[in-house]
Amino acid sequence: MGYQIRKAAVIGAGVMGAAIAAHLANVGIPSLLLDIVPPDAGADRNRVARTGLERALKARPAAFYSPKKARLITVGNIEDNLQEAAQADWIVEAVFERLDVKQQLYDRLEPLLGESTIVSSNTSGLPAHLLTAGRSERFRRHFLITHFFNPVRYMRLLEIVPDQQTDPELVSFMQEFATEVLGKGVVLAKDTPNFIANRIGVYGFLSTIRRALEEGYSVSEVDAILGPSMGRPKSAVFRTADLSGLDTLVHVADNIYENAPDDPEREVFRVPEVVRELVRRGWLGEKSGQGFYKRIKNPGGESTILELNLQTLEYQPQQKPRFESIGAARNIDDPAERMLTVLNGNDRAAQLARETLADSLIYAAQLAPEIADSIVAVDQAMRWGFNFDLGSFEGWDILLAHPETLYRVLRAHPSFKDVSEEQAPATLSALVEKHGSRLPELVSQVITQGEGCFYSGPIGQRRYFDFRSGSYQPLPQLGGSISLSVAKAQSKVIRENGSASLIDLGDGIVCVEFHTKMNAIDQDIIEMLHYAVEEGQKQYRAIVIANDAPDFSAGANLFLMLVGARNGQWEMLEQAVNSFQQVNMLLKYSPIPVVVAPTGRTLGGGCEIVMHSSHVRAHAETYIGLVEVGAGLIPGGGGVKELLLRHGARLEDQQSRSAGGPFAAPRRVFEIVAMATVATSAVEAQEYRFLRKSDSITTNRDLLLRDAKADALRLAEAREAGRWQPPQPAMLLLPGPGGRLVLEQQIDNMLLTGKITEHDAVIGRHLARIVTGGNTSPLTPLTEQQVLDLEREAFLSLCGMEKTQERMQAILMTGKPLRN
Repeated sequence: MGYQIRKAAVIGAGVMGAAIAAHLANVGIPSLLLDIVPPDAGADRNRVARTGLERALKARPAAFYSPKKARLITVGNIEDNLQEAAQADWIVEAVFERLDVKQQLYDRLEPLLGESTIVSSNTSGLPAHLLTAGRSERFRRHFLITHFFNPVRYMRLLEIVPDQQTDPELVSFMQEFATEVLGKGVVLAKDTPNFIANRIGVYGFLSTIRRALEEGYSVSEVDAILGPSMGRPKSAVFRTADLSGLDTLVHVADNIYENAPDDPEREVFRVPEVVRELVRRGWLGEKSGQGFYKRIKNPGGESTILELNLQTLEYQPQQKPRFESIGAARNIDDPAERMLTVLNGNDRAAQLARETLADSLIYAAQLAPEIADSIVAVDQAMRWGFNFDLGSFEGWDILLAHPETLYRVLRAHPSFKDVSEEQAPATLSALVEKHGSRLPELVSQVITQGEGCFYSGPIGQRRYFDFRSGSYQPLPQLGGSISLSVAKAQSKVIRENGSASLIDLGDGIVCVEFHTKMNAIDQDIIEMLHYAVEEGQKQYRAIVIANDAPDFSAGANLFLMLVGARNGQWEMLEQAVNSFQQVNMLLKYSPIPVVVAPTGRTLGGGCEIVMHSSHVRAHAETYIGLVEVGAGLIPGGGGVKELLLRHGARLEDQQSRSAGGPFAAPRRVFEIVAMATVATSAVEAQEYRFLRKSDSITTNRDLLLRDAKADALRLAEAREAGRWQPPQPAMLLLPGPGGRLVLEQQIDNMLLTGKITEHDAVIGRHLARIVTGGNTSPLTPLTEQQVLDLEREAFLSLCGMEKTQERMQAILMTGKPLRN
């Protein structure tokens, strides 16, 4: 049976249901969002669903790639529109997390379903076999659990849990659909209570809060210890609980306690009274405005965050705990080294880190065969579901490679509580011989039957320990995905310098990879881009510019700019800016196609490289913009020029009178650049025109390079067939001094009303001069180079100003703009 999803229905317009509908809209799938008819509805029978949609539109972080995507959602109710919902290709049930409520909905829904309608439940933990009890074979064949994590748009994990009778073809289809279309990291979980991520994650939270209560750690101490230094996000433990909702946490814990009577750590899931009391008081976390943390507004308008005292349940000023072990780990980039640094410490932070890590790793090793088909699924669930740097068994491997640290961690667990402080066993086999009965069976197995690690082999040949066969199996790869680290391990590097590499992707396609800190653009990167185009046109078919890092590029190397400005190295600075401008023009007019694949932060100069490409293949979560004014500068690499062309300043657009007159483009570009506007998705980037409508979007980060290479091949084939050629040089028609005067009047008004500072006004006047074409006549077309000259002149002038240098230094020191 061939499955397809062209239209969906989401039943349940709560936070999760509305967010699922929003993400379906993000990827272009129209949906019907339904909920109950409230008792006092009157004529407004869709009020609940409409309120859910409105809440999704106001959500922060944003649920939609662009608010315009909400047009794909139609609201309704389950009394009037259930028949229409039943005709959708996929029905997502996201109603209240109670078995009887869900089953009552299925009773009404089942008679209306089409032959191949997919029904899934977004339950966070109710087993599939309970949900489908009493249902027909046809219903069960087309049913599965699709457990999204909140916030739906941003959290990668999607746990798919089939029923025993679910059509295997449907499971395969949903895996591919969720991966390719929704951009999710899909994990198949067994039909056990709360599946994989919540089973291990909630255990970790509850064991941590018990430790904190028993040993006297504060909320802020726990979050300081168990955050980035231990490979976790900044939200760590208590802040993460607030974001998830304490009522959700209690529900998940209770579900495990009731439905997993044989769990080896069942009593840990008995929720501490302090957490139940918070739920009784309605202190549910972020959604209620207070939980373990509470934000209050000060009389001056600023906010202060208070933390909960776990003993008194009163809020108090947030502490800023300092621990020697955490301080020692703070500046270490490698997550494994950070973790080891903390675990080997001798302070209270290290003690809690050892205790909580022992709890979670031992529990994961005990449960893995019961809840998952492989250790890979467990690790993916923890990384994608909780944004951990390392999964449970990746954590085990770090310890297994450091037996002394492993022994210190194990001794923090109750199963080793009677082990006296003695020298650690010299080898892993000695550890098994002496303490094997205390170790999880899976850990003993990997030591005695395996290679002493759960993952083995070099990059590109990684294998994992398969507990079902007791052997190592190839690490599963996402279909067609391309990794630059694998390519480099296979000696595919053609050329490299300190900041960039040129890598052979095969099929005549090469990739330029940046590898500076934050991929900041410097002369070595510029040199590599220049070489790629000049030599590439002789030897290769197309160029891709991409990397494996979370962020494409944070822009130009601000530190070098600041040092150059303070040392008066104006010739060097002008040469640097000019070389960046010229390499961007080289990319734009390259005789072979140049495809750029941005993701994450793509700011300033990174945005300018993107805008000068032949084609862009952007990750959906690309945050792109020209943000130079935050550092006291204006874009100097052609970004203003490209925005002007895209907003209608091109001579042909002006002559056809399709662009709203010569002032429309300068005014719009001035607003975008002066406000340091950043598009928070690739879709929004198309609206601001940082990306073209013809540029492409990939939702799954792991497939971005695969898709970029495919785009490059397509353009290369078109070039070879005579259907693609570089663009013709563009001319711009700009309004000149008359237009600049209008913008300067706006700047003066904002200065008079206190909306901007004196230096903001200085920057604004420089920008106004560029976007209006300097001293040009509105009848005289400008070349791209003339606009680049204006950009470069303004950039260098601002570099020489003390207040700009202060802003540059502030960005480098704090990461935040200075309003001086």
